[in-house]
Amino acid sequence: MKKSVFWFFVAVISGFIFCRCGGMGSQGSGLMSSSGRAGEVLVVCSDKHWKDVLGDSLRDILMQDVLGLPQQEPMFTVSHVADNYFREAYKKQRNIVYFTIDPSFDEAKVSVIHNLWATPQLLIRINVKNEQQAIETLSLYQKSIINYLFTSEMQRFQRAQRSNQNIHLSSEIKRLFKISLVIPDGFVFAVKDSTFIWLRKDIQNKNKDQMQHIMIYFENYTDTNQFSNKHIVSLRNEKTKKYIFISDSSQVIVEDKYIPAASEYIENKEGFAIRTTGLWGLNRGYMGGAFVNISILDEKNNRIITMDGFLYAPSENKRDLLRQLEAIMLSMKFE
Repeated sequence: MKKSVFWFFVAVISGFIFCRCGGMGSQGSGLMSSSGRAGEVLVVCSDKHWKDVLGDSLRDILMQDVLGLPQQEPMFTVSHVADNYFREAYKKQRNIVYFTIDPSFDEAKVSVIHNLWATPQLLIRINVKNEQQAIETLSLYQKSIINYLFTSEMQRFQRAQRSNQNIHLSSEIKRLFKISLVIPDGFVFAVKDSTFIWLRKDIQNKNKDQMQHIMIYFENYTDTNQFSNKHIVSLRNEKTKKYIFISDSSQVIVEDKYIPAASEYIENKEGFAIRTTGLWGLNRGYMGGAFVNISILDEKNNRIITMDGFLYAPSENKRDLLRQLEAIMLSMKFE
């Protein structure tokens, strides 16, 4: 299978410029540590533009609902500062989208800069000549901008997970499945054999019953239909009915009556990959939550490795808890 080309390169023929740049000097050298909560993005532009159509466009893109959650949560938590108040304290932010609107610019330019004022830091700089061009450029590059910000968040979680890795669990998974995976402390094996692994973590939070789960399983690769949404959901139901026991009288299944599970291709260095998000529930019972499933083709061993993170956290925000699981799965490398 051929990987799709990053769509934003089509912008070259439209007259816009999209470039990636490193920070000033050696990366991370002499820079202050970045700050900001998980999922937070600081937008820098004038108050006038923030309150006008540009601000509305930014909020529509960056604060759109996360797909696959049982409740409304924004993709990113967005804050704003006017460009004339953008000083040292704000330069520590981890994720920044910075607009410069100046009639002297001939054409729009979007730059991605890492570790300019702090480390780790992602700065997306957008230079345009007027507000209309800013809106057009934002519309053209919105998928790329979201992708960069999402990747920044994944790297944030992965750094924390590497510093708190459970070496025993990671080594045992490597022995059984021939994959490298960073598993942080707190997870334990609930089920472990040569074809299926179930990891679970009980979250202590205000005396509420919360859990994070990861399933890992594989199947021999025969044809592309195994990457279809129908097959991924069917295989997931097969595995959860056989292995996952959360309630004595109920089975865990994909809950697609109101929000069907959705699949999409994602870029992955290890191989062709499909990401599926949706809701899970019990066939007899009231527990449920969100899941994210990543299926990756292991060409060398002619198999498909599937990792599935699912969450139980009633009455709590779920975006970042689910992203923690996805960050673990995206750390996977074939041995």
